[in-house]
Amino acid sequence: MAFINEATGDIHFKILYIGCQNSGKTTNLQSIFLEKNKKPKEKTNYSVLKDLPRNNFFDFLPLSYKTIANRKSRMHLYTLPSNQLWPSVNINLMLGVDGIIHIIYSRMRYLEKYNVQSHNLKNLMNSLQIDENKISTVYQFNHSDSYDALPFLTLKETFNLPEEDCIQAVAVEGIGVMETFLKLADKIVSKIV
Repeated sequence: MAFINEATGDIHFKILYIGCQNSGKTTNLQSIFLEKNKKPKEKTNYSVLKDLPRNNFFDFLPLSYKTIANRKSRMHLYTLPSNQLWPSVNINLMLGVDGIIHIIYSRMRYLEKYNVQSHNLKNLMNSLQIDENKISTVYQFNHSDSYDALPFLTLKETFNLPEEDCIQAVAVEGIGVMETFLKLADKIVSKIV
């Protein structure tokens, strides 16, 4: 749930990136960081993402967004750990969430892992009495460049998702990453403006 920092006047929003292990949650945040911190007219070097270590806990990236109702806004991006080793971390990350980006690995062999993660998320939301229908959601089909990736249309039909909320991506190359983030950010902001 959005909150206003009375000291600064900023509006803060919380976005969770959710998906199975290796789906690209951390890579999405790293790609956004690179994109937001590049110099004007400079091409983003996404190749550095391939050599960065993976995180077993969670990631956090605060971003300045745009002015809303004459106030600066900030988006706080988090990755929800796919393992269940620290349930209290998952609970704290879920509390006050404004939007969720589901990162779905486009390869057939990973779809069941996503289904397990999605089931765990629903159980967590139910235990916290969070209505999933009130949370803005976007779906990103990542790793769409893999040799055995399922076609985009097949994935949308498999999960029965609204077409306007689905984005095809290759996060390690920055493809579809900002589009996913901006689509969700706009959905969140439109609810309060």
